[in-house]
Amino acid sequence: MLSRRQPLLSRTDHRVGRRTGTAGAFLALAVGAGFLACGGSASDSVAPASPLPAQIAITPNAPAVAVGAQIALQAQVHDASGQLVPGATVFWSSNDTTIVTVSPAGVVTGHSVGTTQIAASSSGQSAVVPVTVLPVGVASVAIAPANATITVGGTVTLQGIAYDASGNTLSGRTVVWASSAPQVATVSAAGKVVGVAAGKATVTGTIEGKAGSSAITVTVVPVAAVAVSPGSAALDVGQSASFTAVTTDANGNTLTGRTITWASGNSSIATVTSAGLVKAVGAGTTTISAAAEGKTGTAQVVVTATTPPPPPPPTVTTVTVSPAAVTLTNNRPKTLTAKPVDASGHAVNGHTITWSSSDSSLVSVATTGPATAAITAVRHGLGLVTITATCDGISGTSSVTVVY
Repeated sequence: MLSRRQPLLSRTDHRVGRRTGTAGAFLALAVGAGFLACGGSASDSVAPASPLPAQIAITPNAPAVAVGAQIALQAQVHDASGQLVPGATVFWSSNDTTIVTVSPAGVVTGHSVGTTQIAASSSGQSAVVPVTVLPVGVASVAIAPANATITVGGTVTLQGIAYDASGNTLSGRTVVWASSAPQVATVSAAGKVVGVAAGKATVTGTIEGKAGSSAITVTVVPVAAVAVSPGSAALDVGQSASFTAVTTDANGNTLTGRTITWASGNSSIATVTSAGLVKAVGAGTTTISAAAEGKTGTAQVVVTATTPPPPPPPTVTTVTVSPAAVTLTNNRPKTLTAKPVDASGHAVNGHTITWSSSDSSLVSVATTGPATAAITAVRHGLGLVTITATCDGISGTSSVTVVY
């Protein structure tokens, strides 16, 4: 039996006696095997027979076979004159049976990917051909999972599965990945898909010209809760306050870009704008709510009716002193009355009135009540004195004549 992995010919032209290179062992063993199989030995007497082989031609001369497949080789034995040798026995052998084996009939079976040599020998002559074993061809490709839904920022890793024509799984094949919409979902060379934006994309895996695909749906991370801030507010009627809403996912992470819908539980107490600005309208308590994707957060608003400010104190515009003219005789005191009024002519009460005399050496004046004063001649004499009553900076006068 021919041993495996012997040194091979570096080149063979498939004709007897015209081998080149350093190949010795494999071809020599193949020739020897053929000679001995024919029963020849040094001591045997050889009867006249048909012409001896001079050349062996193998067809095809560079066969290729897939792993697990078979191909039949033909060996034609020619004599020295180029004529076919009828009934010539051919012996076949493989240089590496882990790559290919060959049957006595020349049928080659591929076992593993690679290249080796097959020899055909007959009556001491041999020829060899290189045989290449190819991977089994890919007939179809499936992508698993065939459909996947992920959120923005979420991932899923796809697997490309190659099958041969018989539906057998093929391993060790390289997958080339591509996304139909990288703005929605991207895919790495390892088949890892990342969601970029809400939408749909088709991710294709191609193996040796055959392709399969997976339908990818990307959704936004759903809102799990809505929180309104501040949680409560106390307002007077007419006041306003701004509220904000924060949306979070199931893990408490803040979500941005979500649409918030604001509402007031009682718009007669407080109203709210689409931006969360609350305005107090009437006394009472109501709830302000913010909703996003079916989730709602609330805040309580208490509105208090405002107490109107007290009216401003009346402003004194005129002070009238009566009588406007007085004559003092016989050293008898007389009483003057001051009347402050506002612009409408209404009396202004409760304001302090200050009295003064233009000549206190002749006529003295003393306050006797909130709006009255007594005037008295101080000495004998004759003269004219002005008595002045002042309230909030506004003054009125009375003219006093002293006759004494």
